[in-house]
Amino acid sequence: MVKIKTLIGSLLVLLILGSVYSWSLFNTPLATKYNMDLSIIAFTFGIMTLFIAVGSSTSGFLKLRFGIQNVVALSAVCTGAGLLIASFAPNLVVLYLSAGVLLGFGDGLGYMLVLTNCVKFFPKTKGLVSALCIGAYGLGSLLFKFIDSHLLATYNVETALLTWGAICAIVVTIGSILIMDAMKQA
Repeated sequence: MVKIKTLIGSLLVLLILGSVYSWSLFNTPLATKYNMDLSIIAFTFGIMTLFIAVGSSTSGFLKLRFGIQNVVALSAVCTGAGLLIASFAPNLVVLYLSAGVLLGFGDGLGYMLVLTNCVKFFPKTKGLVSALCIGAYGLGSLLFKFIDSHLLATYNVETALLTWGAICAIVVTIGSILIMDAMKQA
């Protein structure tokens, strides 16, 4: 039962964390909002990918200090707060710090940690579980292309970012509750 709960929690977390790859949908509305060139706004994603790597690199160390559930919960806080702050960002610097640094770091914290932990629960079917986890991460981008497109068509960019952030924070928090540490299981 612990294995299945961890698999479900991991898939939920990875589905949501993969949503950051739908960021490009926000470039044009944000360029209009700040009255800036599209490439300057698109640079946010470059910062985000850098901090995904930083978050992934530090997640193992943080897991050893604070436990997997706490680190995944921190991932929920960072991703949700990054999008929340981005929705109210008064200028480009705050956008870079919130959506680039905070959102990217939160995404990285959860991604590699959840993936490797889940695979350790299934030593006989590592390939299948890896494929499911990576597939969930990729599917998150596809799913949120539709969700974010709908939000942007229905609401303004601020409300769309705020809603996306709330979804991320809630679902990743639920996932963090379901995930157990594979290293602590008999």
